[in-house]
Amino acid sequence: MCKLTLTAGLCLIIASLATSSRLVCYYNSLAENRPDYGQFSVSDIDPNKCTHLIYAFSDINNTNELVPSSDTDIPRYELFNGLKTRNPLLKTLLAVGGLMFNTQKFSTMVADQQQRTKFIQSAVKLLRVNSFDGINLDWRYPGGQDKPGFTLLCKELKEAFVAEGNTTNRDRLIVTASVSAEKEIIDDSYEVAQIAKHLDFMNVLTFDFHGPLENVTGHHSPLYNGSQDTGDEIYLNTDFAMRYWRDQGAPAQKLNLGLAAYGRAFSLATASRGVGAPINGSGEEGCYTGEEGFWAYYETCLYIERVSTQLIVDQKVPYAVTQNQWVGFDNKDSLNTKVSYLKSNNFGGAFVWSLDLDDISGTFCKMGNSPFISQLHTLLVPGN
Repeated sequence: MCKLTLTAGLCLIIASLATSSRLVCYYNSLAENRPDYGQFSVSDIDPNKCTHLIYAFSDINNTNELVPSSDTDIPRYELFNGLKTRNPLLKTLLAVGGLMFNTQKFSTMVADQQQRTKFIQSAVKLLRVNSFDGINLDWRYPGGQDKPGFTLLCKELKEAFVAEGNTTNRDRLIVTASVSAEKEIIDDSYEVAQIAKHLDFMNVLTFDFHGPLENVTGHHSPLYNGSQDTGDEIYLNTDFAMRYWRDQGAPAQKLNLGLAAYGRAFSLATASRGVGAPINGSGEEGCYTGEEGFWAYYETCLYIERVSTQLIVDQKVPYAVTQNQWVGFDNKDSLNTKVSYLKSNNFGGAFVWSLDLDDISGTFCKMGNSPFISQLHTLLVPGN
């Protein structure tokens, strides 16, 4: 009986540890250059909303060393990591890479062990000097001959961080990565089970599944596949991506579900308005973010203020139409659904791109300050 009681107690302890409570938030340093309401700096960050903050992005120089993207990043690093004085539990990471990054820099670095070592040593120095807690690898995407090199980079970073932590008697630096949500790219780019051994967590990029290069409307971040999806389109959804990473050997607790604090807009070509309606490419540019077909959460609130929101029933996400503009986005209801999904599947948590896209002042959405992040914090972070 004693053994049964102890076993039951141990199971309860383990179950309580395996919770979905990670909320990782990216800070896009380029947002500081936006006009008016779009401008967002480190001083605008609330350090109590997220469990992890990631500074995006750093660079790799021509000698394969991790370096700041610009000289102005150094004082920003100090402010960014100073946020931990207001939240001692907060962890900060420095991202390298990103969507617009020259991936040849990654390829050159991982191809040779000496160059990988140089990168890793420079990473330890840059992270420690500036008080970061770890690194985020945002390499899009290490396919072909770079695939085994990415595995080696993850492995050697982890080993070096463990050794440095032991030598200095400090908490080990964290190793994380942002990874594709598309089946074809996952197969081509990652030795999933191997990299999962060395990474502390992975941010699965479960958005931008659909875009203006297609001929019809489609939500860029559906939870499930849609009734109209055929062929490989059945893989272009959050549920498939998260399950595929898990089934390929990544522990569920290491996987973060990606949430986009922006909508993707299309210009309609006909009077059709539903999912699958013909389009003439990207929608209009956001008035503050300035990118065609890309509307920050606060811009979406502004543009659809007097428009009825429609639910894509099978995909569990909303869209709206204003004049000839069709926009897919996430709202309170779809965020609730997605968080319930990740909890029921025991995934580690969620990550958000990015803080600057939320309605920081509450001016546009009329739901209080930072409603997107605040809702996720309420749903995910224990003791809220």
